Amino acid sequence: MGGFLPPAERRSSVLLGLYAALSLLLLVTGERLPQAWLRGVGAGIFAPLDRIVLTADRMGAAWHENQRLHQRIAELELETTRLESARIENERLRQQLGLMTSRRLTLKPVEVLALSGEPVPASATLSAGHKQGIEMGDAVVTREGLLGRIAEVYPNLSRVILLTDPNAAIACEIESTGVLGVLHFSGTPHPRLVLTDVALADTVRIGQRVVSSGLSRRYPRFLPVGTVRSLERDPSGLTQTIEVTPAAPLSRLRHAFVVPRPHPLEDAP
Repeated sequence: MGGFLPPAERRSSVLLGLYAALSLLLLVTGERLPQAWLRGVGAGIFAPLDRIVLTADRMGAAWHENQRLHQRIAELELETTRLESARIENERLRQQLGLMTSRRLTLKPVEVLALSGEPVPASATLSAGHKQGIEMGDAVVTREGLLGRIAEVYPNLSRVILLTDPNAAIACEIESTGVLGVLHFSGTPHPRLVLTDVALADTVRIGQRVVSSGLSRRYPRFLPVGTVRSLERDPSGLTQTIEVTPAAPLSRLRHAFVVPRPHPLEDAP
């Protein structure tokens, strides 16, 4: 009957027969075949293809990441230009008003050697002292924000009182609104930083940044302190208490920077 079939159908019948015979052979001898050897052969055959696919996938991801980074760099360059223009304009206006222009902060890198205090760290020991130019009253910061002030200085060590020290109080303001308050640590109803002496009529929103105001002359102005976490009215009904989430991770400190304290004669208008 094969002679009556067209050539294409004859080839299909032959291939079908070969596939059927191969399937039957695998069913009969499948358990006897050297599977490890077959896996090795398969790996040798498909490994180059896998590498090609993986390389292509990585190249695609790298291209998209490169595009994203180029866009981010362009955005940051534009923002830097805008901020520099605003800084120049601000200094020009301050000069016209007879005010002292702001100074760039000088940062001295230090290592945090130890933390003290329970259940929340209240002080830290730093790896620099008198010999490294550290002075009493200097501010201590991380790249995230303010940590506290230098309280004790030794030849090669110093101790900083953190924001969580019960005796520490910092004059602060809400960024962009100028709402003033005093930040201190409270242990009730749970350990937290609170901004007090804020008038009830002042508008404060959750998520706003809290920065040092510079009014106490103890800290430079505009150091990041934290963000507004919650608001509550005082029992007096005249003021509000604002819970603040610290900007710097006070319980996970390894490195910090010391900022020389403001000098009243230089900062006063």
